[in-house]
Amino acid sequence: MDSRTLRENATEFINYKRSIGYAYEAQEYLLNRYVQFAGARTSSPVPVKDTTDGFLSSLTGSPGTLYQMAAVLREFSRYLLAREFKESYVIPPKTASQPTAENPYFFTEKEVDAFFEKLDAIKPNSSFRGREIVLPALFRLLYCCGLRCKEVRTLLRVNVHTQDHYIDVIQSKGPKSRRIFISHELAGYLADYDVRIGILFPGREYYFPSSTGGCCSSLFVSSNFRRFWLEAFPDFEMATRPRAYDFRHHFAWSNLNRWAAEGLDLNVMLPYLMRYMGHQSVSGTLYYFHFVPEFFPTYKSMTDALEDVIPEVSYEE
Repeated sequence: MDSRTLRENATEFINYKRSIGYAYEAQEYLLNRYVQFAGARTSSPVPVKDTTDGFLSSLTGSPGTLYQMAAVLREFSRYLLAREFKESYVIPPKTASQPTAENPYFFTEKEVDAFFEKLDAIKPNSSFRGREIVLPALFRLLYCCGLRCKEVRTLLRVNVHTQDHYIDVIQSKGPKSRRIFISHELAGYLADYDVRIGILFPGREYYFPSSTGGCCSSLFVSSNFRRFWLEAFPDFEMATRPRAYDFRHHFAWSNLNRWAAEGLDLNVMLPYLMRYMGHQSVSGTLYYFHFVPEFFPTYKSMTDALEDVIPEVSYEE
């Protein structure tokens, strides 16, 4: 076993995670960052304390990345221990605290209209053929369905069924998948998009291809959101909000507000919202009740009851 390298062990671990149903894309990126850092400082085939501590120290300015990195490395070391690599250093619990979430940004109708007006006015660019087709459709799907940015970036063409008005979201968080249904209007828009982008990228794998036809990066989504938001609102003082991910927050918030205005039974509607958004528990959906005053008094009394009655289900191919 001593003849193995750290990179070989990391590759084996990543392949193992995928073999049991995890996509493991973001985690692979994080683990490879550590392997590159450690490989320049030690020949050890496993994480060691000095190198691991030094690497985590370099991430103190990014609490979100630090928390995720610590979780990935801790799991990697536990895997190696089970494989008889007794020298693997396991990061102690609570070494990196989970970052405090900032309040989400909720858009006004005028803001949404102005943002998409800028997207719809994009001109063709030789450096990215199809940019004027991809970006308006990508952000509309984020806005209309409250999907995670990763779910839209990695969406495969084979999983979009506009004729039957549904999309299969495969292995978004862990091995779980789900099916979401879309409106006739959105299905028609996406069907038209599919024809137009298909002319430029025939036989493409990803529904929203990058300039090379592959998967769009997270930076591509975030930077283009920021770019066209500031084109729509050049005087906007943009710190960390809004972000593309705030379309997901807005989706939950706007639905809750609509249900409150219509006087709908929350006990009936909440499980649908939870499953549609792919939350692993009711608490993830109830988070948004803090921002809808009409529902706030019922927040605590509903949590335990709903956790008991909603079963764990997911769509499987």
